[in-house]
Amino acid sequence: WKSIKGFSSAIAVSGRKIGLCRSFAFETALKSATMSSTDKIEVSLLQRILWICNMFYYQILAIVSILFLWIFFDQANSFGSTFTLHLVLSTAAYIPLMAAAIILFSEDNMITLYIPRTKRYWIHGGLLLLSCIFVTIGIAVETDSKTKHGRDHFVSKHAILGLVSWILVFASIICGVVAANTRTFSRFIRPVFAKLVHNFLGLAGFSIGVASLWEMLGHIERYLSDSAFIGLKYGLAFVTIWSGLAAIKSLFGQVKGVFS
Repeated sequence: WKSIKGFSSAIAVSGRKIGLCRSFAFETALKSATMSSTDKIEVSLLQRILWICNMFYYQILAIVSILFLWIFFDQANSFGSTFTLHLVLSTAAYIPLMAAAIILFSEDNMITLYIPRTKRYWIHGGLLLLSCIFVTIGIAVETDSKTKHGRDHFVSKHAILGLVSWILVFASIICGVVAANTRTFSRFIRPVFAKLVHNFLGLAGFSIGVASLWEMLGHIERYLSDSAFIGLKYGLAFVTIWSGLAAIKSLFGQVKGVFS
């Protein structure tokens, strides 16, 4: 009986020890899970600042776009329907369409933060294609109008920059199609190189296109107050720089990939 009693006591003690071990293991696992989940949702101060700047970017982009369109439609009677169509399409192609397409893959882009990368490719391609169509129509209607009136075209800085930008954007779209279909074209060109060329041409086309818009600003200055015109210039510069930062960062990574 004593041996049975001692055996029972030993089992009870062992059970308590096992229970304590299990409890300790559970608490440790719970703390670990809590810490890991906390680590996952922890956001650095720099990341918060970048997100705030990104939201500020979209507000500035909207203001600049609306301001441009307001001037064009408000002065449509004096501009004429053809020139107004040229202004609206050629401007909207870069601001906001191409600007939004370029910043789409930025890690700090709040709008597309939870959109799968595959869907981002489709959105990016759609925005670029629409932008190219807008530029094509905008240039075509103005060129046709000048031809009918016997005026020379592609002689001003604005026109030359616009034409160069259109060529680069068109070439960028072709390279983008190649980069998006790596299985088909990988035998002819390395995917990372196709993405590099697409990125470079797109960024160059966007920058030169905005430079063309910048050349046009002097012609619409009279329709704005001094403060509004200064705000438009700084807003356009901010949108251009912020849009290009993500593309430049990606460009450096692609250059490393090409030579690795």
